[in-house]
Amino acid sequence: MAGNPPMNRQTLLNFLKLAAGIGLLYFLYTRLEDPQELWRQMANADKLLLLAGACLYASAVALNGVKWGVLLRAAGIRVTFVRLMAYQWVAEFFNNFLPAQVGGDVMRGYRLATDTRRTADAAASVLIDRFIGLLVFMLAAALASWAMLLYGRPDGTDFPPEQLVTVRVIALGSGIVTLGLGAALLALLSRRLKLLVERILARLPLAHRTVPIWHKMGDAFNVYRYSYSALLWTAAGSAAIVALTSVNIWLIARAIQPDGISLLEVFAINPIIVFVSLALPLSPGGLGVRQGAFAATFLLMGSGTELGFAVGLLQQFIGYLVSVPGGILWMRGGKKATAAQASVSDG
Repeated sequence: MAGNPPMNRQTLLNFLKLAAGIGLLYFLYTRLEDPQELWRQMANADKLLLLAGACLYASAVALNGVKWGVLLRAAGIRVTFVRLMAYQWVAEFFNNFLPAQVGGDVMRGYRLATDTRRTADAAASVLIDRFIGLLVFMLAAALASWAMLLYGRPDGTDFPPEQLVTVRVIALGSGIVTLGLGAALLALLSRRLKLLVERILARLPLAHRTVPIWHKMGDAFNVYRYSYSALLWTAAGSAAIVALTSVNIWLIARAIQPDGISLLEVFAINPIIVFVSLALPLSPGGLGVRQGAFAATFLLMGSGTELGFAVGLLQQFIGYLVSVPGGILWMRGGKKATAAQASVSDG
C-alpha cells in the first residue's frame, strides 16, 4: 500500500508562514492591556460604519482594476470590463491568502498573459501599476505628515513631544522615498538618464543584482514611454485608492472608538502600513504583520495599540469577505480549464 506523497517544500513553507502569522498575531494579542475590553468594543462597533468601510474597500478593489485597464489599453491590450474585474478580484483573493500583495500581482499578470498571449506586456503593466501606486501612496504620506507639521493636529491641540518626533520621521522618510521613486520614474522615462543610472549601478556593490532589475524596469517603462496620459490617469486612480482605503480605515476606527484618530492622521500612516506589509512578506495576507503595523502606527499617533490592533483585525476580516468572489472565480476557472483539457484529450 503506497503511502501519502511527501509534503513538498513550497507547501511546507506556506504552512510555516501561516504559523508565523498566527504566532505574531497571538504575541500582539497577549501584549494588549485589556483584551476583553478590546473584544467588547469590536462586538459593539457601529455596524453601519463597518458596512460603509467594506463598501469603500470593495470600491478600491474595483478602481484598482479600472486603472490597470488604462495601462492595458495604452499597451494595445483590449480586455472587457467584466474580465478585467474578474482578474482583479482573483488577484485580491490571492493578496489575502498569499504572502504580502505579490501573489495577487503574479496571478493577475499570469491570467492576463494566458488569455492574451502577451506575457511581456502583461508583466510590464503589473509592474508599472505597482510602481506608480507605491509612489502615490508615499506621496500621500508625505503630504499628510507635512500638513500636520505646518498646521498642527486636526483638533487644534499641540503634538506631544514623542508624537511630534513620529510625524517628523514619517514626513522625512516618506518625502525621501517619494523623491527617490520620482527620480527613478524620470530616469526610466528618459533614455539618457536610464543609461546614466545603469552606468552608476554597474560600479556599485551588488551590481550583478541591481543592474538586471534596472533593465527589467526599463523594458517595462519602454512600453509607456509616450503614454503620458495613461500614466497620469493611473496616478490619479492610485490617489483615489489612497483616499478610499484611508477613509475605510478611519470609518473602522470610528465604528470602534469615535474620535480615536483623525482622517489626516490615517492618511499619514496608511501608506506606511502598506509599505511594511510589502517589505515583510512573512505570512499569508500579511496576517500578524498588518496588525503589528496598525498597532505601532496608531500608538505613535497617540491613539493606542488596542485601537490599532482592532482596526487591523477588522480590516483584514473585511478583506477576506470582499475577496471571496475572487476565490469562487478562481475555482470556477480551474474547473473550466480542466474540462477543456479533458475534451482535448478525448478528441
